[in-house]
Amino acid sequence: MNDSPLDGLDARAIALAYLGFGTAGILGGELLLSTVLGSTPTPAAKVVGGLSFVAVSTAFVWALVARKDRRIERQQASVRSSLEHLRTVVAASPVPITAVTPEGRVTRWNDAATETFGWEREEVLGELIPYGASEGGENSESVEEIIRRTIAEDGLSNVAVERRRANGDHGEFRLSTAVIRDADGEVSEIVGVFVDVTAQQRRERRLREFEQAVEQAGHAIYLTTPDGEITYVNPAFEETTGYDAAEVIGEPASILSSGEMPETYYERLWRAVQSGETWQERIIDRRKGGELYTAIQTIAPIESNGDIDGYVAIQSDVTESELTRQRLGVLNRMFRHNLRNRMNVIEGYAELIRQNEAAVADKELADAAEAIVEAAGDLASLSEKAQTVSDALESEGSPRRVSTLVEDAVSRAESAYPEATMRTDIETGLRERVDSRVGAALDELIANALKHGGETVHIDVCRAEDDDSKLIVRVADDGPGIPDEEWRVIKRGEETPLEHGTGMGLWLVHWVVKKAGGSMELEPSSLGGTAVMLKLPVGSERPRAWFPNDD
Repeated sequence: MNDSPLDGLDARAIALAYLGFGTAGILGGELLLSTVLGSTPTPAAKVVGGLSFVAVSTAFVWALVARKDRRIERQQASVRSSLEHLRTVVAASPVPITAVTPEGRVTRWNDAATETFGWEREEVLGELIPYGASEGGENSESVEEIIRRTIAEDGLSNVAVERRRANGDHGEFRLSTAVIRDADGEVSEIVGVFVDVTAQQRRERRLREFEQAVEQAGHAIYLTTPDGEITYVNPAFEETTGYDAAEVIGEPASILSSGEMPETYYERLWRAVQSGETWQERIIDRRKGGELYTAIQTIAPIESNGDIDGYVAIQSDVTESELTRQRLGVLNRMFRHNLRNRMNVIEGYAELIRQNEAAVADKELADAAEAIVEAAGDLASLSEKAQTVSDALESEGSPRRVSTLVEDAVSRAESAYPEATMRTDIETGLRERVDSRVGAALDELIANALKHGGETVHIDVCRAEDDDSKLIVRVADDGPGIPDEEWRVIKRGEETPLEHGTGMGLWLVHWVVKKAGGSMELEPSSLGGTAVMLKLPVGSERPRAWFPNDD
């Protein structure tokens, strides 16, 4: 088709040519017959009739050709309109649309392509396609390979590709391509339509990771509807409760009820979760086989657009921990009370033996009585230490000024060891607070230094050089130092039959410092002995009126 302004003259030119050839044919033929062959001239009426026929035929030809020209013009206008609409659609498309030559040079590039890949249209038109495949990616098929496949298969649909953006990031896309051919059937362009699925793929990966985490979690996890009907359980739930997933899905969560919890417990639970709160409490439930188990249960609402779609419950089975705690409680009580009482009896009788006249005369008997009294005293002291450990670990800590804790510990030590020399070096202006239970650890460290070390103890307190949120409390002595095996046991966190500590002092310090969120290290002392360094987190500040007596 011809888009030139001469298109409107095609019908007229054809009609005039037809008229000219027709007229010339009639008149020229008549002249040729009469002059060359000497034939009798044709009557004028017939010549006029022939010319009239040519004129009528010319009009008919002009009408046919004009009609054809109008149809062609309409088709051309339609094509131009379609192309304009296509350009508008491509430009306004929210998805990236590009086109390249078979050699990979860009011929089309819409605004969405600029927004997605980062290159401006002016930068890429006529240039080799800028986005390359992600190296080592799962879908890193090259641009050249995509072009080759598109031509070979006459277009591709929904192919997963990874492409590099202008800023160096890599995106994940679904690509569909089409081939545009010229009038000779040769490939002129390859058009590509990209759908950016980077965010979707990330969400799907997160969901898969979440699903794997839930499936492999060591805690029992189950989901319910807003009415409490179970919709999902993980393998740990099956192991903890003894129920298979098929047995409980569709059942109410009350299938686990043991009857041991009061109705008010469940009333409070439902009030909390239905109001959007997260519930965490200890609960006693029943396994499929009828055995009771104790769990720490957390239930949280699953919300969407302000509505509660269901609940997720996580149970941590603490049955064994509860039994262990009970056993330790009984043993601790027996250790603290019964052992203490029995040691008092043994110590009393040993003292009687030591003061007996026969024992005084018999040195061997006197030494034995002395050993019994000393051993009884050590065991009684151990009982008191156990009480101290229990009180420190079971009590609730509160922020206390570290300088006050140190000064109080030194004051108590000076009363117990009046001959000792104690020096303190507290950083000027230090007003930070730490967990108040650290005071028990300081008491133990100072007492241990004076009992097993020398006669001098140096306590210094300062801010940690590498962390503003931590304080350093160092207790140094001039004694022989803590035995390596004692320290190895503490650092390892457990004792063995072949390697164990000789007392509870360092364990007390270790447990208290851990409870306070800190750490403990051993280092040589500038006094020639051992220094124990406590690294403690700074406690939260509270209004001055809350603790008027902590200075």
